[in-house]
Amino acid sequence: MNIREEHKAVIRVAENYLEAGRKGDSGLMRKVFHDDATIFGHFEGELLGGPIKLLYDWLDKYGAAPDIDGCILSVYVEGTTANVKVQADNWCGYNFTDSLNLIKVNGSWLIINKIFNHT
Repeated sequence: MNIREEHKAVIRVAENYLEAGRKGDSGLMRKVFHDDATIFGHFEGELLGGPIKLLYDWLDKYGAAPDIDGCILSVYVEGTTANVKVQADNWCGYNFTDSLNLIKVNGSWLIINKIFNHT
């Protein structure tokens, strides 16, 4: 796969991440994250961090957020790793800037870590 195709594949993962958030579907979200992924960031003044299950639980609690105004701010691909910066406004009334770190495993891109800022 050439670099242009790799960029497109990484962007699809980020778009699927936003779509899973819009649908509030933790099952869809699991498809874009590695099983051992982690999440870290500040939420309502407290540091939140640990296994990605925290995000799945949050989705199950808050449900669908069809009004997420999401956009991809930047994409960087280097070999089998990538970073995507995503702005996700109005996610259940919250605004997030996410830095998604991806790794290519068995030919597929998966998010291995999410670091977020909440405003």
